[in-house]
Amino acid sequence: MMNEVNLLTVTAAVFAIMMSGSGQSRTNLLLYAMQTFFIALACLAQAEAKGSPELYTVVIGIIVIKVLTVPYFLSWLANKIEARSDPGAFLPIPLTMHVSILLFALSHFLALGLPLFKGIGSVASDATGAISLLLTGMLFMLTRRFALGQIIGFLTLENGIFLFAVTQTKGMPFIIEMGILLDVLVAVMIGGLFVFRIQKSFEHIDVTQLNGLKE
Repeated sequence: MMNEVNLLTVTAAVFAIMMSGSGQSRTNLLLYAMQTFFIALACLAQAEAKGSPELYTVVIGIIVIKVLTVPYFLSWLANKIEARSDPGAFLPIPLTMHVSILLFALSHFLALGLPLFKGIGSVASDATGAISLLLTGMLFMLTRRFALGQIIGFLTLENGIFLFAVTQTKGMPFIIEMGILLDVLVAVMIGGLFVFRIQKSFEHIDVTQLNGLKE
């Protein structure tokens, strides 16, 4: 069972790396949905291994909110504001993907330094996937110029934190897990509203150009 979880977590990290190599909004959203779906499968495997019925509800919440609702909403928003592509701000997109691969390798070395909690199912490859998602999400936020891309980066970072909590600890209380899912949904909706307002007010969603605003 743990080998299955390892494969699922690493696959999720690979989808995030592929996402960092794409400049198309729809492709990024599809890859985000795929990485989140594999995280849901990893959570399902953990539920079966731990015999935790609460995790099954969390899996359903992840699929409904983060795999289906959030990508659909952001895809609708991208079409509404005609944000079909998202060029990199500080690094060319191919270079960003290579940096993501290096961060994956770095994540493995960081994971090897973590204590392994006996009986919890904490293994290095699980932590590697989680840390890689976190670092890739941060990189995505730093290297994307459009606000929509930064939202996707934030969601990837949140996936890494959630995956780390599921695989490396005994688990968070059920009410907290469900509260986080609802917080993510609310944050995305509010973020989408701000993106729409920025586009309406400035006719673009390039956040780097906002640095030129004066009081």
